[in-house]
Amino acid sequence: MGSDPLSPIAPARVRALLLPVGKVKRSRFVSFVRRLEPENVVRLGDVSPDRRPNRTMFSPLAFPTGMIVYNLSTSLSPSTQAGLSPFELFRQPLLILGIADDTELRARSYDAHGDLADERRTPVATDFSQLSENLDELRECYPSALVHQILLFDHVHENPHVHIPEGITAVPPSKQSRTTTIKTVMCDVTTSLLAEFTTFAKSLQGLPSINSPATSQPTYRASAHSALQAEQIRGQPSGGVVDSRGSRSESPADIARRVQQRMSMPARVTSTSSVQQGSNSSPRPTSPPDSVQFPPPSDRNDSLGATEENSVENTVSRSSAGSTVRAPSQDRVSIQGFGSGSLSERARNKGKGRVGLVVGTLYLNAGRWPDAVRELVESACIAKANIDHLWHAKALENVLVCLLMLAWAGMDFQIPQICYPNADKSTSSSSLKSPHHTPTNSSSDISSTQSLSVANRLVSLQNLTNLLPDFLGTILSLYSRSTGESLPQTAFSECVIRFARLLTAMHLCGGKLDDRALRHVVLNAPLSKPPNLTIPRLTVIPTRTEISSMLFRAFPSPSSIELSTTERIIILAGIVSVLSSLGFHRKKALVLKEMVTTLIPGLVQARKVGAAEMGVHPAAGLAALNAIGGGSGGAGALNIDGGDIGSGVEDILGMLGNVYGVVGYKSSLTTDSHSHQPEGINETAESDSPPKLEEHSDQAIVARILHSSNLRSFGSRNLKMDVLRSCINLCEALPDFHGVLRFTSELLRTAGSGIAPSPDSSDGSTLLAREEQVRLATSISRTIGAAKKLGLDGVEAEYWDDFLLRGVELQNPASWRAPIAHAKSELDDASAIEEQKEKSPFIYNPFLRKPSAAAIEPLLVSGEQADFRVTLQNPYDFDVDVEWLRLESRGVEFESTRQGVAMGPYRTQTLFVSGTPRSSGSLNITGCLIKVRGCKERRYPIFTDAWSPKRASKIENMGLLAARRGIHRPSSANEDTTKARKIASSTDPKPSSVHLNVVPEQPIVVIKSTSLSQAAIMILEGETKTFTITLQNLSRMTPVDLILLSFQDSTAAPLQAAMSNKNLPPAELYELELLFSQKQAFRWRQKGSDPDVSIPPGGIAQFEIEVLGKPGLTSGVIQIDYTHLGIPRSDVRDRFYTRQLTIPITITVNAGVELVRVDLLPFTGDFAWVNQQRKQLANGSAESGTPNLQRQRTASRPIARGENRFQSLFERLGVGLQENEHCLLLLDLRNAWPHPLSISLQVREHRTHDESFEDTWRRAYTVHEILQPGHVSRLVLLLPKIYLKNPHAPIPTLNPKNQRQFVVSASKMSPEGERAAREAFWSREEILNHVRGTWEEDGSGRNGDVELRGIRLSARMVDALRIEDVGIDLGIVVSADETEKLVRQTGRSRFEVRTDKFLSLRTRIVNRTQQPIYPLLRLQPSLRNQPHNIALDLSKRFAWNGLLQRPLPLLAAGQTTEVDLGICLLCRGEFEVGASVEEVRLWRPPPEKTDAEGGRATADTNVLFANKAIGERERRIWHAREGCMIIAKDEDKDD
Repeated sequence: MGSDPLSPIAPARVRALLLPVGKVKRSRFVSFVRRLEPENVVRLGDVSPDRRPNRTMFSPLAFPTGMIVYNLSTSLSPSTQAGLSPFELFRQPLLILGIADDTELRARSYDAHGDLADERRTPVATDFSQLSENLDELRECYPSALVHQILLFDHVHENPHVHIPEGITAVPPSKQSRTTTIKTVMCDVTTSLLAEFTTFAKSLQGLPSINSPATSQPTYRASAHSALQAEQIRGQPSGGVVDSRGSRSESPADIARRVQQRMSMPARVTSTSSVQQGSNSSPRPTSPPDSVQFPPPSDRNDSLGATEENSVENTVSRSSAGSTVRAPSQDRVSIQGFGSGSLSERARNKGKGRVGLVVGTLYLNAGRWPDAVRELVESACIAKANIDHLWHAKALENVLVCLLMLAWAGMDFQIPQICYPNADKSTSSSSLKSPHHTPTNSSSDISSTQSLSVANRLVSLQNLTNLLPDFLGTILSLYSRSTGESLPQTAFSECVIRFARLLTAMHLCGGKLDDRALRHVVLNAPLSKPPNLTIPRLTVIPTRTEISSMLFRAFPSPSSIELSTTERIIILAGIVSVLSSLGFHRKKALVLKEMVTTLIPGLVQARKVGAAEMGVHPAAGLAALNAIGGGSGGAGALNIDGGDIGSGVEDILGMLGNVYGVVGYKSSLTTDSHSHQPEGINETAESDSPPKLEEHSDQAIVARILHSSNLRSFGSRNLKMDVLRSCINLCEALPDFHGVLRFTSELLRTAGSGIAPSPDSSDGSTLLAREEQVRLATSISRTIGAAKKLGLDGVEAEYWDDFLLRGVELQNPASWRAPIAHAKSELDDASAIEEQKEKSPFIYNPFLRKPSAAAIEPLLVSGEQADFRVTLQNPYDFDVDVEWLRLESRGVEFESTRQGVAMGPYRTQTLFVSGTPRSSGSLNITGCLIKVRGCKERRYPIFTDAWSPKRASKIENMGLLAARRGIHRPSSANEDTTKARKIASSTDPKPSSVHLNVVPEQPIVVIKSTSLSQAAIMILEGETKTFTITLQNLSRMTPVDLILLSFQDSTAAPLQAAMSNKNLPPAELYELELLFSQKQAFRWRQKGSDPDVSIPPGGIAQFEIEVLGKPGLTSGVIQIDYTHLGIPRSDVRDRFYTRQLTIPITITVNAGVELVRVDLLPFTGDFAWVNQQRKQLANGSAESGTPNLQRQRTASRPIARGENRFQSLFERLGVGLQENEHCLLLLDLRNAWPHPLSISLQVREHRTHDESFEDTWRRAYTVHEILQPGHVSRLVLLLPKIYLKNPHAPIPTLNPKNQRQFVVSASKMSPEGERAAREAFWSREEILNHVRGTWEEDGSGRNGDVELRGIRLSARMVDALRIEDVGIDLGIVVSADETEKLVRQTGRSRFEVRTDKFLSLRTRIVNRTQQPIYPLLRLQPSLRNQPHNIALDLSKRFAWNGLLQRPLPLLAAGQTTEVDLGICLLCRGEFEVGASVEEVRLWRPPPEKTDAEGGRATADTNVLFANKAIGERERRIWHAREGCMIIAKDEDKDD
């Protein structure tokens, strides 16, 4: 228990000084002290009385229920307070306890005997002679103490015959001690102390008077004379021997050691004494002479005496016979006491009252409180009668302490009448007692006191409670009224503080002085249920305002020059303690600021003194001062170690800053008003306080930011910065490295804006000037440098900006390294494309999809390094050096590199940090671990959005509660606080994170080489070129088992845009779709039938790509997607990831052969008939009147170039299986290439049922032509006519998206136009199926296809190409015998006949349609080459037998019928018979059978839509393409 002079019962405590004796380790000494501290209260009933009859004045038997309270201290009180004794006996130690360690003494004995190396050494007895010398030294060093005792701890009685010298008490070890061992030791010490109290009291009673404490207390050196005088006054202590030579003066070594000794640590006593005891030393006299005056007690070196006016110096000579040598002053006092010239009776009574007060104080310290009350009341009455205000007030104060001790002990008491303000002067009869009266231990008084009931005690407590405020005011008034002998400022201020603490305990207990308050006052026990001081307590008396008003009477004025810095600090600290207990935090802050201001000059001076003692200049650095303190990180000049600074000075300064609203790092996580609340004070919303969060979690950081923002809006920022500057100055004066860094950081934090500014905002500026900011930053660097030079580790500041990290983004990797996510369905679509790309290229290729930027999923690959772009901000006007930065993540294992950067002033800066995931899974980048130079490593979350606090629209709290976030005024029952909390959370800063997926290890493939020299190619239209691409797998462990090739070219986008036009005619849309699907610019020529290609680790693979030249092609991209699945494609269940290589190619397509013009002309079938006749004659199988139906195949052969090419072409007609009907196709081709091109056009006949597609081209004939550059050449091709089974069929679409079940034509053409367009489309398609062309450049080997899809057909061309649905052939038929005589066929439909001969005109009708028809045949004979009116006049020229117009029976599909008509030509000439077939009526299919329920048949919806597009079906008519031409000749003329 340390010294507590500010306790309300401090005058009742006996100060005991605990000192280490001999060699004692610090930890052992502390443990011994802790064993003593629980027994600091000794009950008198447990104390044995002294057996000497002259030592029974303070016998414990007189009041066994009393208690002595020890103040066990390990340090001396300030030397300036020595002059207050015996006015205040608790200032100086009356008991000196030396603490010795028997273990160390035995070890030294081993060292002395040289047996340390012997493992079998025997125990050595304790050297008690050395302890006796140490005890004598204690008596020499502390002569004013009453008892000197050495406690030998951990002593084991190994030899019971060994006698322990007097003054030494053996204490066994803890394991061998009983529960009452230490208590017994304290009781024995108390016995000696009470015996010495008797000697001391009798010595005091022999004095005529005691001087009052002086207001000015000069320090003087204690001499041997003053020490001996004190010994004689004190008398011989128990078991003590006094050195006959008196005390010795200090050596220079002792002075230097004392300077380096801490005031707060135990005073060291050297183990060896330089004073030898004389053999002829005589014991002390039992009682000193009455004429000896009590001097101020002194410590080892110093003593504060009274002023020169009031001090009486007595000289006492020392002799072996014990005679006393009186000083002249002593003789003079004695003579004045008895002679006629003695002092007045008033002066004698005043002296008597003062002596009685000190004796009463001894009774108080001895635990005999009723006797103390009696003596003190008597002394108070004497002082009051003699107008001795100072001693009167002290007597009343000690009476109050006695009453408090009686109340605490549970005893009943009566308040003396003198304690009441209106007490009559004559009430105190004890003032008439003899000056030499000694209080007796009256048993009757004790018994009467104990016989009172408990109810009387409660009444007494209530009376004392009511009396206390006025009583204390009376005491302070008496202290203030004292003139001439005024109380020193130190004693007065401490007295006021003690009274304030007593009233504060009453206030905290509801204005009652109950058991709780008494325990708190006496034992300093915390209150069990502290009240809530935030609510006004106006009904509690005394009020807080009254207590604080009285307390500030203790505040030392600046003019109090007699106060030392230490005393002023002690007083201010006491005021702060009481204000904190009362909840006056602002007043407390004012006093704290004054205390800091007081400390700084003293610390600076101490620093100078320390530097002077070290022989260095004060500005030479911190190393010399640090050496004084033993290398600690604290204040070397003041010998304060790092632990005291961390738990004392820094906390006090932090408390000061919290009251002013300083924005600090430590005070931001939890409000420091919580942590620094005085005992017994609750918070308003304790239940609403958030749970404790981890310091570096996102929630804790956001809470710290919000609390810092709230603190910035609280109070004056300029005042906060002034307070922080004072804190920095104090820490620099100590010097305290941690404090300098902490408060410098808090100053920068407080002066900062505390917001996350937007890029275009200027709100983030700092209030400090740029010069001061630079100075603070330099101070941090200098302080850390000084700490490192001293070998101190971990001396770092907290960084001052919570929004340091403004963004973390994944840097997009190179396109060839970025993984791309795909669904399982996309893999199935890709497989379908590989299987059907020749049939349906419109199948969706998901690998050609370009995802939007918002849909791109950031992906990482396990084991591969990724780059992140980190954005930092520095809103201050000085450079910030980031030593290193690394990413902080959650999820899979992630290894981040460290990267440093130097940030310039007032800017945001970007740097790149790399990281590598070690496994696949989910990864979250939640922030960065950043180490700023000079600052601690901290985690910073990511704040990407700008943020600034939203100020409240109304004031909810006042005072210090306004600085605490989350504390609101009490809400009504109907108020919904949940909504308010949600609104508040919506305005909080939102930390963000980067969510990433880490995919398994993937191979890395690069393009090793290509056969293209510069990724460019030149090609002609229709030409095809091939190049190769070589890929290499750079992975060492991962193969490539899936490769997908996709192509894009510059023509795709225009084609797709054109195809998206809904108003395009179907024919044009078909052309675009065909060009898009079947004329693709790129194609992968796979080798072999296996489409799966793999690349082993480190291996290569080659791909062959074919390029087709087509108009509009300028560039292309070859896209290669690859991955490692590790499983078959069919086993893929979830997503998979690929990497992509793109190879851009620049393509130049030049024009080659261009189709300029197309025409179709009808062509007679006579050439085919002639060739057939020749063939029949050559084979000898010609039959009269009927053609040879036996046809043979002919091989394809080229047609010769030149003038005879048509002859060769016509010779082929009718030779094979071809139809006899042909037409002429005229193609005008132009050579746009600057070199001659050889053109080859092939035409094939119709395919038979047993022929394949390629067989027809092998039988085709070829037309060759050489086109010169820029020339146009016409090529004539003989094209077989084409029969279209359904010429009005809808034009198809190649895109599956456009293939719908019911198609309504979007064109606005009439049905006739729609039918013509459809027939032209299908006719053109048939032409393209029968004709193809190629070109070749001689010498270069270039070749390609001639693009013929530019052919467009008109109605005339379609008619020339068409074969009718109903074929009509006319011919003359006679018997076989008469054929050569009557008819000679000269052409396919040309006959020469004889006149006046009966002939048969046979009409052959063929139904080529798929449905039956009802035909009506009409024949129209006429004269050739005559006008119409003449041509039909056949009455005398042409005769026939039958009807020219007749209906025919139903002609089934594919059926042929023949109709004969007898004719006779009556004259010669040229006749022509035409024929036409007309549908009589439409053929309708039979109605479908209805279903079983009798419903009607379902209509053919396709027919309905088709009829709507091309119109309703009507009756048709067909005409013979070639009429039968008859040349009639007379038989005579022909012959």
